[in-house]
Amino acid sequence: MKLIKTDTQLLEKLNNLPSFGGQTLPQNIQKAETALQEMEPIRQIWNHSHSQWMWKHLNLEYLSPMKNMRQISAEITRKRQAFEEAKFKYLEKQVLIEKFQRKLKNSEDEIEQAELHLKITKHQSQLQEMRRLIDGALKDVLTLHDLYNQLKDKVGDITEEDVEKEESKAHLQRSITQCVRDVRQSGSITKGEQQYLEQIGVNPSKMQHVIRNYVQQEREGDWSTNGLAEFVRKVSEELIDGEKVDIKRMQSQGFSHEYNTNFLTGKHEDN
Repeated sequence: MKLIKTDTQLLEKLNNLPSFGGQTLPQNIQKAETALQEMEPIRQIWNHSHSQWMWKHLNLEYLSPMKNMRQISAEITRKRQAFEEAKFKYLEKQVLIEKFQRKLKNSEDEIEQAELHLKITKHQSQLQEMRRLIDGALKDVLTLHDLYNQLKDKVGDITEEDVEKEESKAHLQRSITQCVRDVRQSGSITKGEQQYLEQIGVNPSKMQHVIRNYVQQEREGDWSTNGLAEFVRKVSEELIDGEKVDIKRMQSQGFSHEYNTNFLTGKHEDN
């Protein structure tokens, strides 16, 4: 690109601008750009929200597969919105670059040429960064899809009605797990967790007694969390399927425990 004299003088001033380490500013910028390029491979490894391990161990921690399905649905919704936004921004920048390139071909003004070159370089750099972000979002989407298929193999095709049927047990399992943590830490169930149990229909004092007995025996188990999962499932099944605490709770409040199939998507026709 041809520069007028004033631009040449400006570049000379920038080239002589002092920076740290006895280097000029352009020299340190070049060093930083080289360093960023060398570190690009690790950015490609951590260019998405979570590793596959984190998705399975930390983010999808419910005992209920359906609750994990719900979490996947929420994550996919967020990823889809981010991906759609990034996709259209990417396409818009491509159009802008093409627009500036065409304008550059027809420009005879040296200042305008310099400005257009700068705009093109800027948008191309932003496109490169956006591609990294899009790649990261795609990794998350494909990972979540894989986890969805694994859960689908376990629970099959589910409907909104299936979810309604599972809610009491799934929430109770969540609460029991959290109550076990409370008892391990302080010997008692916290006020917030007591409220959660009451909302489901469970007597907190009785639950606290059961959990204290479990925690005393827990140290004799192996190093896995299988014992905890077995305990939580057993108690939740006993209280929901046997004692029907959730139904009793609704009856005491004047509500029907039945869900209205007219308000559900994908309801079973036989209901």
